[in-house]
Amino acid sequence: MKMVHLILVSVIALIAFYLQIDDPQVVFHVYLPVLAFCFIFGLLQKEPNICHISIMLAVVALTEYGLFSTGLIDLGAPDDDYLIVGTKIFGTQLLINLFAIALFIFRVQISRFFSSSSKIVLTDFDGLFHWLFIVAGIMNVLALIENALRNGLGWLSLTLIYDIYTFVGSAIMALTCGLLLTMLILQAKNKQLT
Repeated sequence: MKMVHLILVSVIALIAFYLQIDDPQVVFHVYLPVLAFCFIFGLLQKEPNICHISIMLAVVALTEYGLFSTGLIDLGAPDDDYLIVGTKIFGTQLLINLFAIALFIFRVQISRFFSSSSKIVLTDFDGLFHWLFIVAGIMNVLALIENALRNGLGWLSLTLIYDIYTFVGSAIMALTCGLLLTMLILQAKNKQLT
């Protein structure tokens, strides 16, 4: 089996696994150890790019988890105005995605600010991570629009984005893991060649 096939199968398996769990808190508790593993691998291989990308992904995930799981952003009660609740939820997630986009666009500069390692370079993967958060941001914009149409204008049958939101979120998390694991595999493979 070629390496690319192994990576593709791993990403598909992660997507399927995250979707089967169907609980954002449990998915978070599976996602974070993957990021920790990648961080430790980066430390052991003395590869600061992998370490910093793992930390940045963890910061984004912890920020979102911290805001929503602690109740800082109220997920609403059955008798709340869903227009306001949905706007707060999707708006906050959009802000987190915009933060993540900026974080990954300026990843090399941020990494160089915190580390003086000469190994900090723009990797082939740096151009991909921010696109995943752009897709997540687009989903949040669409969710905000759908929320306004559904709960503001009464189009109650409009649930397309709501129905696929969890799937897209799980797919994005799996793809971030897949990209990071691909970085690890290529790093290990390059170390063997030298």
